[in-house]
Amino acid sequence: MLERLTFERSVPFDEDTSIWAFNPFGKVPCMMLDDGSPLFGGLVICEYLDSLSTNGRSVFPTGAARWPALRQANLGEGMFDATTNMRVEGWRKVEERHADYMLRERRKVINALDRMELEAPQFATAPFHIGHICMAGGISYLELRNPIQEHDMVAGDKTFEWRQNRPRLSAWYDEIRKRRSLQYRYEWPQSKK
Repeated sequence: MLERLTFERSVPFDEDTSIWAFNPFGKVPCMMLDDGSPLFGGLVICEYLDSLSTNGRSVFPTGAARWPALRQANLGEGMFDATTNMRVEGWRKVEERHADYMLRERRKVINALDRMELEAPQFATAPFHIGHICMAGGISYLELRNPIQEHDMVAGDKTFEWRQNRPRLSAWYDEIRKRRSLQYRYEWPQSKK
């Protein structure tokens, strides 16, 4: 299916970004359909792509399994957003930052990780679903851009490691990352200078 997609890099915080023309929130991801209409928001785009499946399988469970999967999807999405919000606020000069806001976002990241650790026995045995995708995405972004370590706001933050005291989540993440579907990396063309 990926061969049917055309990717365009857009950095929402760049002054010349075109994302505002397609997403009223100025955020990525955004997907343009063939008819020119946009879809925005990761979960909406995932559900649309899932609807194109020709094998009859879906990462969006039905029945009672749907609600834990969507809750876990929201955990991953919320942690990703909180990580991003901390980073963006951290771009300000130290004296201009809203420390209370950053601490609130930090708390969201920690709470999401703790909730994932609590639920790990349940989702570790569940069939692969959208919650797994979003939680793995949120964790991978935290590993890539760790604003808790970067901004060092609370004692111990400088050495913050999300895996500490979260053995079940850590084991699940190591296993889920082996999935071929979670290993895809799009290579952006290098810009010509």
